[in-house]
Amino acid sequence: MSDPVRQLIDACEDYLRAFDMDGAREVVDGIARSKGNIAGPLPPQPMPLCGWLDEALQSITEAEGLKRAIGLARPDLRWITYDAYDDTIGSRFPVAHAFASLIGREGHVLADDFELGLFLITPGTLYRDHHHAAPELYAPVTGPHRWRFGTDGPWIETPAHVLVWNPSWAVHATLVTDVPFLCLFGWTKDVHYPAKVVSASDWAVIEAGL
Repeated sequence: MSDPVRQLIDACEDYLRAFDMDGAREVVDGIARSKGNIAGPLPPQPMPLCGWLDEALQSITEAEGLKRAIGLARPDLRWITYDAYDDTIGSRFPVAHAFASLIGREGHVLADDFELGLFLITPGTLYRDHHHAAPELYAPVTGPHRWRFGTDGPWIETPAHVLVWNPSWAVHATLVTDVPFLCLFGWTKDVHYPAKVVSASDWAVIEAGL
């Protein structure tokens, strides 16, 4: 593992330690448990195929240490897409997102039942309602973005640096409009179970307006 990636993991840990809330504490504990499990070199993919990483980094306000660490580690990151969904995820999301694992089964640091990484979604994208066994922390460093919790529930807009904690099997959706979505994500257990889409009634209307 390169020094810039090690420093990025440390920067993620420092960033999350500032939040005294469920989810942040669990992810910080997972980082601490995993730090000694260094994996072999990963083939880098420093530019996500969906693009928009430069714009996302430019839109980060505050969190300057984390922003700088992401930029320095970028040549060593491996951006890939999440391919466990079926066709109900829609045609947009598969080509409009990417993630780079830092800790996990495919990360720079190995962990069997924990994941930490960066997650990117391009503007004009509805990440449709879904759920999964893994409890999940989102720590967005860009914003604002919109969130929905529970199928057909109300949309809530939040700025950057407002953390979102999704308990196991809680239904949630993300709507990315003008600003690219970039966040830290953590899955704290049950990471081997894939996410599943949960049907909602308003997808066609929302996506037609993007």
